Amino acid sequence: KCSSTVSPQISGCVRRSTSRRMAPPARRRGAVPALAAAAAGLVAVLGWGPSAPSFVLGQPPAFGRDAVVARRAEEEAGGTVVMEAPPSDEELEGFVSEDPRPVRRIRPKRERRGTLCYARRELNEEAERLRPFIEPLLMEKHLSIKEVTFVLNRQGRELRHLLYKPRKGLPVFTEHKVRRLCRRAKNEKGNRLIKYVRPQWLPPSAPGAPYPPPMKDFYAEVPPLGQSLPAADEPAALPEADAEE
Repeated sequence: KCSSTVSPQISGCVRRSTSRRMAPPARRRGAVPALAAAAAGLVAVLGWGPSAPSFVLGQPPAFGRDAVVARRAEEEAGGTVVMEAPPSDEELEGFVSEDPRPVRRIRPKRERRGTLCYARRELNEEAERLRPFIEPLLMEKHLSIKEVTFVLNRQGRELRHLLYKPRKGLPVFTEHKVRRLCRRAKNEKGNRLIKYVRPQWLPPSAPGAPYPPPMKDFYAEVPPLGQSLPAADEPAALPEADAEE
């Protein structure tokens, strides 16, 4: 017992030290449950006991009578397990749907009428339909936009049904429409047809004209060396048939 002469600070320190000594350590309280849980897990993993759970590292290994029964079953089957033959294609025809994407729930925007992706897809297909008519005019004849528009309007009655949204009146093709078609269509090499359009201020097949890089340069026809040209004063030689007459 503390005497009355002891200061209150010293008496408080003595009480705290005695309380710490009497309290059991915190580690000893949870030691027993932890050991019990570890032992239960070891039994489950090794498959000991009458009913071991199969969800712990797969099915527990078979011991004793179960192993003997499995070995005798394999010996009776000849040591090999006969696998069931897969079904034939004729049997599976009834289970396969004709839709290539049967589980598709949301239609892409390119298939929804009224969307921007739908309009772009239609315009690209329109340019691909008209490519066989525009490509020869650019690759062989080297026409300009105005000249291509004139040629297409001459056969506008036959090409009107190939347009996505044709005009109500005439002309069937405008310069703006032809330019947009050339920007969307591609040739076999993957180049846009707009690169092969001859500029309006350049003549067709002009020697020395500065054509754009995809277009080829043209040169004037030069006679072979050693061939003399007739003089301006002398008349041109007549053919043999005319000379005999």
